[in-house]
Amino acid sequence: MTKWAVFTGDIVKSSDMTSDELSLIFKNLDAAAADIGAWQGTAAPLTRFRGDGWQMAVTPDLCFRAAIAVRAAVQRAGKGFETRIGIGLGTGDITGDDLSGAEGTAFVRSGHALDGMKRGVLLSAPDAPLPLRTALPLADHIIKGWTRRQAEVAYLMLPPAGPTQMEVAATLGLTQQTVQQQIDSSGIVRLLEVCDVMEEDK
Repeated sequence: MTKWAVFTGDIVKSSDMTSDELSLIFKNLDAAAADIGAWQGTAAPLTRFRGDGWQMAVTPDLCFRAAIAVRAAVQRAGKGFETRIGIGLGTGDITGDDLSGAEGTAFVRSGHALDGMKRGVLLSAPDAPLPLRTALPLADHIIKGWTRRQAEVAYLMLPPAGPTQMEVAATLGLTQQTVQQQIDSSGIVRLLEVCDVMEEDK
């Protein structure tokens, strides 16, 4: 079996959303899975289940960066939109792009992480190594404070190669000064520093 970091999630307060809003969230999640797959050089399979539930598999070395990207992707879809993510690291057997029949320790741990998540917590990996368990609550605290615009800017800043501020500004139709303000206020630079530390020896 291959080593994976598996995300099992659901959309917060999905019963209050319209079908169009929920569809947009999953469109953004599909885009995030494609982007993450490009970062890691192998597909990041994403499967939707039970209406507002979903599951994604990413390479363990990009786990922290990918989790931030997923949260930002959902927040980009609308004001106040959020998702919970239970993370499990371990082995997994995946056939094709459909995770519904996948199995392995990463999938079991991920499901348990989501099921055991405390109220108000949106990122959890109770069985993960200490560095990730330490970083996730801090990341969760920062991400919860993002505006939709901050999430948009943060998402575009997350690729490992890293775009320039001018490229982000051009993509969003903003001035570089506005992008700089959003970067400064979002704390994304600090999160990216943690991403680099997590990935440097992988």
